Amino acid sequence: MDLVLLRLSALGDILRVMPAWGNLHHAFPEARLRVVVEDRHAFLLEPLPWLEPVLVQRKRLSNPLSALGELKRVAGLIRGAEVSLDFHGILKAALIPRLAGIPERWGDGVTKEFSRSLQTRPLSFKHQTRYDQALGLAEAFGRSQGVEGLGRFRPVLREVPLPDPGGIWTQSAKPRVVLVPGASRRGAIKRWPLVHWISLVERLKSRCELRWSLGPEEEELRNWLPEATGVEALPRLGFWQLAAALRQADRVVAPDTGLLHLAVVLGVPVLGVYGSSDPVVAGLPGGSGRVLRTGIACSPCRERACQRRQCMSELLPDQVAAALAER
Repeated sequence: MDLVLLRLSALGDILRVMPAWGNLHHAFPEARLRVVVEDRHAFLLEPLPWLEPVLVQRKRLSNPLSALGELKRVAGLIRGAEVSLDFHGILKAALIPRLAGIPERWGDGVTKEFSRSLQTRPLSFKHQTRYDQALGLAEAFGRSQGVEGLGRFRPVLREVPLPDPGGIWTQSAKPRVVLVPGASRRGAIKRWPLVHWISLVERLKSRCELRWSLGPEEEELRNWLPEATGVEALPRLGFWQLAAALRQADRVVAPDTGLLHLAVVLGVPVLGVYGSSDPVVAGLPGGSGRVLRTGIACSPCRERACQRRQCMSELLPDQVAAALAER
């Protein structure tokens, strides 16, 4: 069987479809699984050697003068496949298998820009998490092949080999907790107030072994936050070394960011501090953790320029600390 799986971007969204890809591999171990992703995210496939990357050049795809040519080039790379499973649901993703002449083209039910019209087996839309959306597509395809159980969430990166992150933790018996205060610039609205993070540390550091996870967007924090709070930051690590460090933790506390969802697919219990994010669509698969939010009337929303950020400021450190104390 020759399957093409499509999810062009972004980092967190690719992580959320990985459990579905893992289930497909488990159910059809002899199948050829080609994954169409943007070149900037090729590294995400490295721990999963049974996935064959087919890379779309983002710069060419983003340019109206070269986009169609790039889609045709990628279509040529997957020509001859029997089935495509579109986990993205946008026109660019749907065009690739159509241009490749793949006869059986599935969609996960979320379709934009008339992409549904290019699919031969589109699913019905459901308001559900992106994990369940992807797993539902795997489940439906599996049933068409007489195989059940592909809709069950499994942390696909729990056992895969990862590079050694070095000595991150002590031998203390305290629970290991990673705190992720940052988010991308585009997702800055998702950040929990720094003063709340500092207050949370004061409530936790006597009973937990804590580490900050600070990325390139938080270099300024790296200069003073560890000293000010008495909590070390994880060293600057490559992505998969960071994943290995997270996998050694007992809990990860983070906003709705890529690292939260990385922890989920690593099998680390998470606590998501949510504000504007939709707790359903951006939610977590069952058994992977918990989302905390205030649920004020104006959330969830898609207003990236909001100045009040009340949905985050009213989520208090005592609430987060109490949730962490629960098993």
